[in-house]
Amino acid sequence: MSLPPIRALSIFLLVATSVLVGTPLSAQILEGREDHGRMIECLRSGLGKGLGWECATEGHTFVFVGSILSVTKISETEKRLQLAPEEVFRGKPDSRLTVTTGQGACFPEIRAGDKWLFYLMRDDKDNTLRLDYYNSSGSKPVADAHEEIDRLRRLAQMVDSGMVLGSVYRFFWDDVKKRTDIRAMPNHRLLATRVSGGTRYTTTTDGNGRYEFELPPGVYDLTANTVPGLWARSGGAGVSPGSCSGLAFEIRSDGMIAGRVKAANGKPLKDAAVTLVPVSGAVGFSAWSKAGDEHGYFEFRGVNPGRYLVGIGIAAQPGSPEWESRVYYPGVRSKEEAVAVGLGEAEKRSDINFQLPNLAAP
Repeated sequence: MSLPPIRALSIFLLVATSVLVGTPLSAQILEGREDHGRMIECLRSGLGKGLGWECATEGHTFVFVGSILSVTKISETEKRLQLAPEEVFRGKPDSRLTVTTGQGACFPEIRAGDKWLFYLMRDDKDNTLRLDYYNSSGSKPVADAHEEIDRLRRLAQMVDSGMVLGSVYRFFWDDVKKRTDIRAMPNHRLLATRVSGGTRYTTTTDGNGRYEFELPPGVYDLTANTVPGLWARSGGAGVSPGSCSGLAFEIRSDGMIAGRVKAANGKPLKDAAVTLVPVSGAVGFSAWSKAGDEHGYFEFRGVNPGRYLVGIGIAAQPGSPEWESRVYYPGVRSKEEAVAVGLGEAEKRSDINFQLPNLAAP
């Protein structure tokens, strides 16, 4: 029996940083579910996983197909399992394993006699094996895991190549439901370029927005920026024989807001912490930002059409030192004096320059 459908909420908490190319998109996904007449919260890691494809052998102690020998309830939500590994894809497990669940109620029904694909991790604190939903949400009954098992078997046979796979998606505002939804991007082309030598490989997402590269060993730059007017932050992956890496790409309108900031003395404001805030006050907005440099240059990419306030400290907690010294474009202290920056579809503005005034009460 499967879990009841998600009813109350599904919140995507994006960690959207622009540190170095080569860092996969990371995220936490919080789901509210009804479980046997009560509401529970299920927290898991990874947008790639959230959109349907597991690539989680790395970081797990054991990955295998095995049978559930027994199930013992140890609390309202957690269980202790006895497992018998059969087809092993990672690690060298014993013939019998004792495993404790974490967020156990978030998994499909776990029953003795069933056969599952398991992703297990060892707890560093007490050395016990854990079937933890946060890191092992790809664990599931074999009947629901044929695609994953097939991929794991293929990986086991790869002696001169590895995989990079993931999803391409886009956020859309649903006026009817008054919420932001995620939609897969089917038939979207991606490129993988080998850093050494520049050899290029291409693939296309399937109907569910999923893609897969099988690549020779090496380090690769990956991009989904293949459609004019659309933009996604690029990523990178190292490939070794039999390895599997996951990268998710969020497609946005190819809008840009950029400029330079000067200090009150007229010199470039180094490492300027510039903030972009929608005039509408929409919750959950984010844009990929390039950190300010020594010349005071800042840049926001993937900005959707709209009107925005630009400044320093303008999204800080009211009453904090940052809030008290906030500055809005074009160099004013109050929101009422600020000039909103309008941006059309895939429009690029690189003229948003301003100077900090001498500190005074707003």
